Amino acid sequence: MLLWPALVACSADDESVLLPPSQRSEVERAARAGDLVAIKRLIAHHEAMPFEQAASERWRERARDLGDAQELYFQAARKYVAAEVEVDDETRYRLLLEAHHAAQRAQASRPERSTELLEQQIARAIEAQ
Repeated sequence: MLLWPALVACSADDESVLLPPSQRSEVERAARAGDLVAIKRLIAHHEAMPFEQAASERWRERARDLGDAQELYFQAARKYVAAEVEVDDETRYRLLLEAHHAAQRAQASRPERSTELLEQQIARAIEAQ
C-alpha cells in the first residue's frame, strides 16, 4: 500500500518530461539548431522512455559538443568511475585522459568548485599511473 504513491509519483514525473508528438518535432528542430534547452528536453524525454538510452546518449553527446558544463561534468565522472574499475592499464589511462579533458572543458565552460575537485582527483589518478 505504501509503494503505490511512490509508483504514481514516478509515473507522473515520467509523463511531465515526455514530449507529446505535436511538440517533439519542434523541439528536435530547435535541438538540431543547437538550442541547449531543447537538447535537455530531449535528453529527459528519452531517459524517461524504455529502450531509448541510445537516443538520449546521442543528445548528451550533442550537448557536450556545444560545451554544456553539466553534461561534460557527468561525462568526466562516468569516465573516471569506469577508469577506477578498469583492469587494463592502457584502457584505464585512456579513460582517465578522456575524463580529465571533459572535466577541463566543463570547468572552462562554467567554473564550479565540484568540477575543480573532480579535475584534481582525475589528475592525481593520472599521475599515479
